Amino acid sequence: MEDQKELSESLALALKHIKALHGTLAAALIDLAALRQIVLNSPKETKRYQQVLTSEAAKVKSLVATAMHAYDEEILHIHAQSHWRN
Repeated sequence: MEDQKELSESLALALKHIKALHGTLAAALIDLAALRQIVLNSPKETKRYQQVLTSEAAKVKSLVATAMHAYDEEILHIHAQSHWRN
């Protein structure tokens, strides 16, 4: 019984870490896409970099939000299972 609770809590914690890593990876990929566009077109256009970064972030915002919501649901599900077991 206690092992099941500890396992559920550990799994929920691991999923929270995966969620954080997913968000960090998404941010890094967005930044990389913007940098690639600027470097390929003109390395002197820093203002353009900001515009491209904003544009790239907007493209993936809904995908990241959906993934974060799915993680939250799974974390809640894991917590609910651990609280209702005898």
